[in-house]
Amino acid sequence: MSYWKKIRLGCALLLLLPLLLDVRAKAQTVSVVYSSNGSGASQYPEGTLQQGRDGKLYGTAIGLTSGAIFRLTPTGTFDRLFALGGTNGASPSSGVTLANDGNYYGSATFGGSAGEGVLFKVTPEGAYTVLHEFSGGSDGGTPEGAPIQASDGNLYGTTHGQPGASTIYKYTRSGTYSIVATFAGTQGLALVGPLFQGADGNLYGTASEGGAHGFGTVFKMTTTGTVLSFYSFTGGADGAFPSGGVIQGPDGNFYGMAGGGGKYTFGTVFKITSRVAVTTLYTFQGGPGDGAFPNCRLVQGTDGNLYGSTTSGGADGFGTLFQISTSGAYKLLYSFEATTGEIPVAALLQDTNGTFYGTAVEGGANGYGTIFSLDMGLAPFVSFVNSTGRVGKTAQILGQGLTGTTSVTFNGVAAAKFSVVSDTYMTAVVPAGATTGAVVVATPAGNLTSNVSFRISK
Repeated sequence: MSYWKKIRLGCALLLLLPLLLDVRAKAQTVSVVYSSNGSGASQYPEGTLQQGRDGKLYGTAIGLTSGAIFRLTPTGTFDRLFALGGTNGASPSSGVTLANDGNYYGSATFGGSAGEGVLFKVTPEGAYTVLHEFSGGSDGGTPEGAPIQASDGNLYGTTHGQPGASTIYKYTRSGTYSIVATFAGTQGLALVGPLFQGADGNLYGTASEGGAHGFGTVFKMTTTGTVLSFYSFTGGADGAFPSGGVIQGPDGNFYGMAGGGGKYTFGTVFKITSRVAVTTLYTFQGGPGDGAFPNCRLVQGTDGNLYGSTTSGGADGFGTLFQISTSGAYKLLYSFEATTGEIPVAALLQDTNGTFYGTAVEGGANGYGTIFSLDMGLAPFVSFVNSTGRVGKTAQILGQGLTGTTSVTFNGVAAAKFSVVSDTYMTAVVPAGATTGAVVVATPAGNLTSNVSFRISK
C-alpha cells in the first residue's frame, strides 16, 4: 500500500459520516488527459506541471527507488524524457522549473550517493545532469520543493532536512552551490514547499513544522539569507502545518494554505501581508462540500480568483478542486472520483490556452494516477518564463498562436524589437520608458494579455 493511500485511508475515518451525502460540484469540466499505466518508472505523477516553450507540459512521476521526468501534450500524448534511480536520484515529487536557458531544473527527494536526494537539470531533449548531491548534513537533505529562478538569474530552493538541516540553497548560473540560510526550530523546520519571490525582491515561503508552537511558520527573507520576519502558526483557528508555499495576489498580499488546524482541524486558506501578518480566509470543514487537508500552493487564475485542491474530502473522499476569491468567497468546483484521480497533492498550472492542468497521485483507469484538466471557460493569454526584467533585456514569452504577431507592448509602451520563435514561444526586448504592468501581444487571432504584470527592475 502506498504512502498516500495510507494517508487517505486514515483521513477517511474522520470523513465517514459527511460522505453519506453525495454532493458533486460538476458545473465545471474536469477531464482526464492521461492515466498512468504504471509501467517502468512512470507511475504516480506528482508535482506541479510546467508549460514549456514548445507548448507541452513537463512534470515528474514518483517511485520510492525510481521516478521519471515526462512531457505531455495538452491532448494527452505522453513521452518519458528520463528515468531516475540510484545515484541519479529517486522520487522527484515536486515537478520541474523552466529557466531562462531553456532547460528544466528540479530535485529528487531521495537517491544520490548519500541517499539524501539530488538537484538536477534536464534539457527538453532529455539529457539529464546531477548538479548537486545532498549529504543530509549542513547542505541539507531530502528536498521536496522545486527550485525557483529569481530575478538575479540564480536558482533558490529548500530542503526538508529532518534529521539533517532544513536549509535554503542557491545554485548560481556559473554552477556554484551554496547555503543561503539554515533554519532553527523557532523560525521553522521541514521546508517542503517552493519559495516565491515577491515584487519587493524578497523570498517568501513556508515551513511545515517548528516555530514557536511546533505547527509551522510562514517567512520572509532576503536572497542573501537574512530572515526579515516570520509568523508561527498556533495550530488553532489560524491553521497548522503549511507545506505548499505562498503566492502573491494582484492586491500585493500573499496567499497560502495550511494542511491542518482551523476550526474543524481540516486546514485553512490564509492571507499574509508583506509584513507577515496572517488572516484566515477560509476554514475547511472536511465534508463533501469543501474538502479537507490541502497540501499544495494556490494558483491565481486570469479571472483574478485563486484555485487550489485538497487531498481528501469531497463526495467520495478522494479530494477536491476549489476556487476562492481574495476576499474569502469559496466555491467547490469538483469532487474527484476514482476514475478521474485520487489525492491531488500538487498545485494547478494554468496553461496559456486558459485551461488548468494538475496531477492526482493515485486513481484513474489503471490506479497509478492521472493528469487532468479543469476547464473554467477562461480565454488564452501570455505568460513569462521570468516575469521580472530590466529595460534593454530580453523577456521570454509563452503563449498560443503567436505566429504572425504584429506588436508587443509593455504597459502600453511598444517593444521596438521582438522575435517569434514558434507558435508557442517568442522573445521581446523591454523598451525604454516601460513601467511595471501587463504585456499585450497582438496576434492575428486577437490581443493576448499577460496573466501577471511584468515587473521592471533596475
